[in-house]
Amino acid sequence: MKRVFIVRHAKSDWDNNLSDFDRPLNTRGIEDAPNMAKRINEMGFKPDIIISSPANRAITTAKAFADEYEYAQDCIQQERDIYDIGQRFTLRLITELPKTLKSVMIFGHNPDHSHLSTYLSNIQIGNMPTCSIVGIEFDTDKWSDIQKAKPKLLCFEYPKK
Repeated sequence: MKRVFIVRHAKSDWDNNLSDFDRPLNTRGIEDAPNMAKRINEMGFKPDIIISSPANRAITTAKAFADEYEYAQDCIQQERDIYDIGQRFTLRLITELPKTLKSVMIFGHNPDHSHLSTYLSNIQIGNMPTCSIVGIEFDTDKWSDIQKAKPKLLCFEYPKK
């Protein structure tokens, strides 16, 4: 079995003159990220690897999850193409993961994460709210086969749920 957890970054701050890439989390995002990390951890879901867009709002969200899982923040794998290319790159990244990994948590952006979640789960997810998590399990031992494997929705959690 392989598990993918797709996480949209927490709520960001638009009230600044920063570039889109550099936008930080706002107060609600700063509160939601550790709360959602704790919620998903309490459900028994723990990733083998955390991968994130390096955009400020995404990597800050990923760091909150790393803290909850007691992972060193510098162990988060940052992939610029999650921000630049989005869904196509993220899907390729997942399918090329080492076979030894059983679960991955990927932090990124909409609309790409909503589309990817719908595609992989075969369920109409719709718009993923900020700091939402879609967990999908695949009945396969190879990451390269997840698109052919039967998916099972493990969770769709978000702060206001």
